[in-house]
Amino acid sequence: MNKNINKMLDVLLQQKGFITNKQLSDLVGVTERSIRNYVAKVNGTFKDDKLIVSTEKGYKINKGKYDSSSIGSNDPNTDDQILFRIALLLTNSDEYTQIDVIADELSYSGESIRSKIQKLFMRIKKFDIELNFESKIFTGVRLVGNEESKRLLLEELVPIKIFSKENLSYQIYSFFDEIVNMDDISKIIRNVEGTLTKNNCTVDYWTYVKLIIHMIIMNYRMDNNNFVKRLSVYEKTVNEFSEYKLANDLINNLGNDCTKEELLSLTYYLLALPLDITNPEIILNDEKIISLIEDTLFRAEKYFNIPVYSNEKYRNQIVNHIARLLNPIKEKIPIFNPYFTELKHEYIFAYSISSFIYDDLEKHLDLTIPEPEIAYLSIHIQLVLNDEKKDTLKALLIVNNKQIETKLIKNKVEMFFQNVQVKQIDHEFNKSDFDGFDLVLTTINENCDKSEKLIHISRNFSSADIQNVQQFISTIGTSNLISDADYYQINETSNLTAIEKLLDLSGYSNLFINFKERESMSSTDVGNFTALPHPFLTKFSYDPKVIVGINKTDILWGNQKVRLIIVYIPSKELEVNKGFFRDVYVHTNNLETVQKLLKTKNREKFIKTWNEERGY
Repeated sequence: MNKNINKMLDVLLQQKGFITNKQLSDLVGVTERSIRNYVAKVNGTFKDDKLIVSTEKGYKINKGKYDSSSIGSNDPNTDDQILFRIALLLTNSDEYTQIDVIADELSYSGESIRSKIQKLFMRIKKFDIELNFESKIFTGVRLVGNEESKRLLLEELVPIKIFSKENLSYQIYSFFDEIVNMDDISKIIRNVEGTLTKNNCTVDYWTYVKLIIHMIIMNYRMDNNNFVKRLSVYEKTVNEFSEYKLANDLINNLGNDCTKEELLSLTYYLLALPLDITNPEIILNDEKIISLIEDTLFRAEKYFNIPVYSNEKYRNQIVNHIARLLNPIKEKIPIFNPYFTELKHEYIFAYSISSFIYDDLEKHLDLTIPEPEIAYLSIHIQLVLNDEKKDTLKALLIVNNKQIETKLIKNKVEMFFQNVQVKQIDHEFNKSDFDGFDLVLTTINENCDKSEKLIHISRNFSSADIQNVQQFISTIGTSNLISDADYYQINETSNLTAIEKLLDLSGYSNLFINFKERESMSSTDVGNFTALPHPFLTKFSYDPKVIVGINKTDILWGNQKVRLIIVYIPSKELEVNKGFFRDVYVHTNNLETVQKLLKTKNREKFIKTWNEERGY
């Protein structure tokens, strides 16, 4: 599929409402006409309801339909299939293959094949698997690497989003017709479905398709006597995993002779998928690894004050999750996470804690943790954050209502917000003392900037009032961070130079190494032209600080384009950090809000726009 179509779909998935053609074209980096063509192409694959809704307000994706539908085209002349066919030819030979031979085999010109091979070379570099691409003048090209890497390359070149539930077998055959027939496809699909059912394992649609594709490639390579010959260590512990039994059933049901390396390879692959599998208690007997992970969780709890170590349930869940994935990561098996972009955007704070945990582990293990796995761990961290007991917020209510109305407002506030308790009721605004209260609610229409914790409400405490109070609670203690933020217009060309520039302008240049370390672990882009660079949230001897940068042009930040840069020096207080990250998510989740912030020309206008969007 066209990579820009993929990018367009990623942007649409981040939006809650409609996005205009102009906004979408800016984010994808193409013309408005191209966006219209992409939308037409995607919707053209649907018989009834369209995947992308188009109105005068703009575009919006049907997320439910996206999870189970065909996106793209099965045109055999797309780059995806051509690159796959070139890779297939090269993986079937250990010798150099001449460009003209490849061109003749695929019925393409030599010049065209050279450009495709260059694209393939770039893809291989991007995948970061143990595979080298070698080229010799007048001799040809070849792939050098182990069998597992060759299979992973073939699989990574398959654009799974082109396969729909409707006519799945036919669509798979259309792509893989050189290596598998319809009978074998049907057999593999029955095997996958039957084995998943037998093992009480459920998967989402894309994981199901991914597994079928893996089995097709694995079966083809084994039928041609290409077997996995080397894995780091044959771990006895893996025998206890449910994925090990699942792998054994998958291979045996196909009637293949199974070596222990093949079985272990498939087990590692299954561990790298998001499988919802019934898993009895697993005893991970590598005490050294378990100890390393637990030590990291102890440090994380000390820094963030969340019970990832002291709570035995959380500790066991996280240790089990990490330990089971270490071997697949060592073998450079790509972690398949179809929801990576959404998780990173929505769970910003949990994602940052996950980055800290994996950064700490990387210092003790010879590993590079892929971003999709950091996103998976963030789900576990988010569950811990969600279960945290919320402190009671003390509220002051200032009203000139009748007694029955006052009582009704108090009851409604405490009913809708379980962690808010109205401690005091005053009737004269100017005589009220806000000290000692976390939240002040008033029905008195006073034009007063007395406190950032003051929220004006209506006499009947309407749904709009409830929303404003909820936004305040979600971002409590963070409004002063924006009010005290530094603001700069800059013109940098990379993420690191932008961070360095902003830190230098605000007098924090000595912290650049901390920001650089965090950025090397995982880029801090959060979507919609925005990045939230921050160091690992360890305890700095600084007060929390926000530095805002509006860059003149787009910066490629990870895989996203960025212009709004919100540099954050964290607080010692967990709730402040969590609240600010949530505040950033609330703003950046709305593209129109980001566009308004990007148009600001000075600090005062930025703060005013930010607070207006917050609802204050």
